[in-house]
Amino acid sequence: MARIPTPWAEVLTLGDQRFGILVGGPFDGRCYPLTGTPTTLDVPGPVAGTATVRYVLRDGYYHHQEVASPERSAA
Repeated sequence: MARIPTPWAEVLTLGDQRFGILVGGPFDGRCYPLTGTPTTLDVPGPVAGTATVRYVLRDGYYHHQEVASPERSAA
């Protein structure tokens, strides 16, 4: 049986708060608050009222994942 690796993330800490590092997408190089070590992060869009931006944990960093918007997938 294959062993499932435990997810890990490179984090920055400030007091008790932990921040995951975002790679790619509109928030490249920024950090996002973490609770635990989630494998996906849905970050609010860069403009109020826009869709969320998904990041997936890979190799210790949260990498931007393209998600088709409903408008694009309906075309």
